[in-house]
Amino acid sequence: MRLKTSLFNRGIFIQDIRNVGWVGLGYFLCLLFALPLQLLISYTNEDHYRHYQIPKHLIELTSDFQVFLTFIFPVLLAIFLFRYIQVKLSSDFTHSLPIKREQLFNQHILFGLLVLILPVLVVAAILLGLGQFLPYDELLSVPSILKWIGVTTLFNVFVFLTGVFVGMFTGMSVLQGALTYILFVFPVGVTVLFVSNLEFYLFGFTSNYYLTQQLETIIPFIRLSQLERIPLTASEVFIYLLLSIGFYVCSLIAYKKRQAETATQAIAFEAFRPIFKYGVTFCTMLIGGLYFGSLEGGSGWILFGYVAASILGYVLSMMILEKTWRVFSKWKGYLVYVVVVVILGLTFQIDMFGYERKLPNVEEVQGIYFGDSLYQFSDQEAAYHNRPKEYIERSYYYEQKELIEKITSLHAQIIIEKDQLEKRSDHEHSVAFRYQLKNGNQLIRQYYIPIKTYQKLYRDIIESEEYKLNQNPILKIENEDLTSLYRITINASHTGNQVTLTDPKDIKEFHQLLQVDVTDETIEEHFDQRYWWSEIAYEWPDNKVLHVSWKKSYTYIEDWLAEKDLLTQARITAADITHAYVIKNTENKELYTFIHENQLESNFADRPDAIKLDDQEELEKVLKQASSHNQGEYVIGFYYKHDPYPDFQILRAEHVPEFLRKKLP
Repeated sequence: MRLKTSLFNRGIFIQDIRNVGWVGLGYFLCLLFALPLQLLISYTNEDHYRHYQIPKHLIELTSDFQVFLTFIFPVLLAIFLFRYIQVKLSSDFTHSLPIKREQLFNQHILFGLLVLILPVLVVAAILLGLGQFLPYDELLSVPSILKWIGVTTLFNVFVFLTGVFVGMFTGMSVLQGALTYILFVFPVGVTVLFVSNLEFYLFGFTSNYYLTQQLETIIPFIRLSQLERIPLTASEVFIYLLLSIGFYVCSLIAYKKRQAETATQAIAFEAFRPIFKYGVTFCTMLIGGLYFGSLEGGSGWILFGYVAASILGYVLSMMILEKTWRVFSKWKGYLVYVVVVVILGLTFQIDMFGYERKLPNVEEVQGIYFGDSLYQFSDQEAAYHNRPKEYIERSYYYEQKELIEKITSLHAQIIIEKDQLEKRSDHEHSVAFRYQLKNGNQLIRQYYIPIKTYQKLYRDIIESEEYKLNQNPILKIENEDLTSLYRITINASHTGNQVTLTDPKDIKEFHQLLQVDVTDETIEEHFDQRYWWSEIAYEWPDNKVLHVSWKKSYTYIEDWLAEKDLLTQARITAADITHAYVIKNTENKELYTFIHENQLESNFADRPDAIKLDDQEELEKVLKQASSHNQGEYVIGFYYKHDPYPDFQILRAEHVPEFLRKKLP
């Protein structure tokens, strides 16, 4: 009998039912609506049944609503179950009862778990019963129901114990709820803020690479919403169980040490108040710096953002702790914070750890990923660009020692010229490096540079054999690949015309000439942004395909198509155009900004400064020089047959044909 008394107190149990029993009832009714009733509605509604796709797993059924329930009711339960410790009179009365704190805490926890788990089990039993009548064999199978019970219970327990943990460290119920949700996103949020701000101080550091490593899966409610696509792994289940146990143990220790008079205080433990105060100040400071930094106003505005936001964060945190707005005389703590942050900032500003100057020796390098962007190095590149996988993918990984030396030389020169680069504004090109070292480590950097400044170093890289092979999969297509090739299609842009090559002889000739064009490409042609002619597709059986853009520098295939009398079907020619207008791009504005400001879609032909071109020979010359670049000295609008709206392109000064140069202002 004494053991029974020490583990269970009937009076506390009845009081808990009165105080929070409604949470369990509300949760049960919501689950009933989300699952059994939803299935019954779908089954009895013939139109809905016919068109509604029944999911394979219960977690997918009204998934958003289930996520909402999982992160609302357990938090409410944690707040109201321990509401008494946030009110001084209730706290004094409850803790004056002849019940040990440990027993009291555990009974509340067990009751909370019962309130969350019992509705799940009852609904699961109902679903099992419905499975005997409804034609949803896979959805309402025993394994499916058990999986739903396990996932729902795991997240319910985790969220509930997180809410209890937060409640032990605050004396305000409203703050308990707010801090619980903040805790769910805090690890990711503070990482994003800190990493994003580092980009302002470390030359070569890029936050994008680190912020695309699926950090969102760490946020519990986002992870729960992904379960219909990405099931929980065993390691994730273990982590959630471990965190739940950790929150329970820490909550119990805090509950036993918590003083009754801390009720109504924002932070219940004196030692944690500075953490709260400076944590809020630091996070708001990072937000302010990131906001003003994103406006590209310069280092002065970034500093202003840091100062203004940190003062705001410090004042707000002090108001919450002191429960009054009269905190403007308490600045000693802020001055201490400023000193610490300045020291921290200087360590990055002067590159105390040598991050900016670090460059591995060639002998230490196993291979280098080199390209315009770190996204190109990701295994998810195809999914990121929303395109099917190619027959042979481009490779950005280089391992020949000669090319590694050339890439490293380019990187070294960028580091040397850091000061000059930071003062320039013409950083139109991005370059990314990811070194794979022989010891298993990686070194990752990304820079924005003016390409012309480094053209010689780039030439050594881009015109090398390994680079061309990696970047042009067409060079890896051998004769044996051509024997199984279904066809080659050339799709002309804008006109919708197409050339299809199926004859093995034609395919072989065209392929060899295209390889010559690609092999002969110079660095100037590589970076040439004149609009490419057409899209070439090599098609094999089983939907295997390889795409190649027909650049305007590829003249061998152009001559071959002309000989075969296929040129007019393979690309845009002057025969597809009725006329064109050319005007000067005042102030060298971006193309679509200039078009919008001048309303060129409707009044291009009426402008007095527009030069009309309708001679077929002149149109052909201009077509070959038109560019897809976003900025240039002239704007040209091509009017295609059967299309009243012009196709706007850029004509850069160095590409203007001689006949047109005489007509232009």
